[in-house]
Amino acid sequence: MARDPNRLEKQRLRQRAYRARKKTEQPPTNENLARAVLDIAMTTYLRQGRHPELLEIQRRAARRLESIGFQRQQTAEVWFELQARYEKGWSLLRQRAPHAELVAAGLVDDEDA
Repeated sequence: MARDPNRLEKQRLRQRAYRARKKTEQPPTNENLARAVLDIAMTTYLRQGRHPELLEIQRRAARRLESIGFQRQQTAEVWFELQARYEKGWSLLRQRAPHAELVAAGLVDDEDA
């Protein structure tokens, strides 16, 4: 009985497609949600010039992190480094899949950037 020489390649392609489909079906994690919330706060407040509100969020986050063992000064340093990056147009959010793949899956419109 002769085996199909392309059998392994076909199996590899099916497995790759299966993994890609499963990845797109996964719900966001708590970390993904937290990143999105912080991204919204940073971009909105910086664009609107609401620096006092951002400073208050930073202080509250520092107190919360201090209560679980982090040093307040280190938290402030990380926050202001992150804020400086956001002021230059950076974002915590990264695309999970190439745009073309999201369009093909019907998750975004072709015009969405």
